[in-house]
Amino acid sequence: MKSTKQVEINCNVETLWAILTKAEYTKQYMFNCAVETDWKVGSDVIWEGVFNGVNAFQKGKVISITPGQQVTYSTFDPNSVLDDIPINYINVSYTLHDINGVAHLTITNETFDDSTERMSHIKQGWDMVIDKIKEVAESVNLVA
Repeated sequence: MKSTKQVEINCNVETLWAILTKAEYTKQYMFNCAVETDWKVGSDVIWEGVFNGVNAFQKGKVISITPGQQVTYSTFDPNSVLDDIPINYINVSYTLHDINGVAHLTITNETFDDSTERMSHIKQGWDMVIDKIKEVAESVNLVA
């Protein structure tokens, strides 16, 4: 099952890439979680922080990457009721495009367990996160 969201962000692609891949920015929009990874294929991706007084932790792997343009990583919450098996991981992809100096972001989430309820929950989370990504990216002045 796949869900795709698109947003136009008034910044350059380089700024948006930094917002999506650097811990100091991810904490500002991803439920206070910092991402830890070296963004190399096969490397661990760890999301960790405290949100509303609850310790948050997710793990996964970098699946593919073209720096500055596209990244796909897997993610799983080991504290969930789901078993830690491949079918319960989510693949998240960010694809960035520059159109006339404006960054266009496509976020795709892919699940493998056929749960419409889970996909609905994922979509609701991204609805909250996308507006915050846009807000952070448009407030940061990173020069390419």
